[in-house]
Amino acid sequence: MPAVRRRQPAGQPGRDQLQDLLGAALALSEEHELGAVLHRIVDGTAAIAGARYAGLALYDEAGVIEAFVHHGIDEQTEARIGAPPRGRGLLGEVAAAAGPVRVEDIGADPRSCGFPPGHPPMRSFLGVPVRRRGRRYGSLYLTEKAAGGPFTEDDEALVAAFAAFATGAIEAARLVEAERSRAAALVELVAAEERDRVRSEMLGEILGAQEAERARVARDLHDDVGQALTSVLLGLRLVESSLRAPDVDLADALAHTEEVRGLVADALARTRRLAFELRPTVLDDVGLLAALERLVAETTARSPLAVELAAHGLGEGRLPAAIETVVYRVVQEALTNVVRHSGATGASVTVSLSESRLRAVVEDDGAGFDPVATGARPHLGIEGMTERAELVGGNVTLASAPGVGTTVRLEVPLG
Repeated sequence: MPAVRRRQPAGQPGRDQLQDLLGAALALSEEHELGAVLHRIVDGTAAIAGARYAGLALYDEAGVIEAFVHHGIDEQTEARIGAPPRGRGLLGEVAAAAGPVRVEDIGADPRSCGFPPGHPPMRSFLGVPVRRRGRRYGSLYLTEKAAGGPFTEDDEALVAAFAAFATGAIEAARLVEAERSRAAALVELVAAEERDRVRSEMLGEILGAQEAERARVARDLHDDVGQALTSVLLGLRLVESSLRAPDVDLADALAHTEEVRGLVADALARTRRLAFELRPTVLDDVGLLAALERLVAETTARSPLAVELAAHGLGEGRLPAAIETVVYRVVQEALTNVVRHSGATGASVTVSLSESRLRAVVEDDGAGFDPVATGARPHLGIEGMTERAELVGGNVTLASAPGVGTTVRLEVPLG
């Protein structure tokens, strides 16, 4: 867009205006953002007609002014004037007129309703509607011919021609806006569908994990508690048989009773262990450190594995319940894998807490394996550990090699 107004040489009226029209139309075709298009329109209109001031009122579909863009008025003057015009007086006349409105002296025209306080003085006026096929997009207003005097018929004709370009540019910019809105809506729809898909997959995984856990509990109840209670029932029958015999053998009955007492104590211990594995009450009562200490002690007592626990920074306060649960479950699963699969004789659990991060590391001296060759051994529960960690924004990594044992590392950000 021309930044400097060229003077028309004597004897060639309108030549520079035609060049300004072509230049303004070309500059207008380069813009696609509606705001930039509106500013190009008022700047180009002022250059074409040689006007000191120019304005463009943009209408919505109901004919109400939704934007007013101006040329020639600085920010300080705009602030003194206040609210933009609402289409009264001569501006309203242009909005309702079928063609251009040209006035030599605004103050002398009976349709004028004056200027608000702080408004610069204006005399000559040219208003041109911006419309196409019965649709009025806005109105162009020009005041104060820079060379003095009124606006001419040539000014009116050239601005009216430029208004046609302006209409096309406004339509194109609005089409671009509409396409962008549709594209954004489509992207959001796709994102929403993807979120729903991921949510459905996660729900399926959670339900699958719940069913697997229920199946494990059912097996443990049947294999451990069920068999123990069956043994109790058989023992009670032996006691009953001893007491119902014609020659009651109290010593035999007492011996069977003692056996039953031992079976009940064993069943109770198994039930408590199963309940602890499902949800250790110590985790809720006194926190993560105590729960890990008990887990390590029970693992050592129930297996040939010697487990050592080192904790740094724990015990000084409670962590969020979700984080404590995730750390406990990951360590529990890792130790279970060590006992079942590693062939290790020793393992260590190291938990360290800082202001920004919690780290838990489980290492063993077992046979190890090649994660690449075996696909990270999914049956070791790594996927389950990873899913748990992701619930609190953490991650699980596994390192192993044949003959050097396995290391499972959990990191959870805090704060």
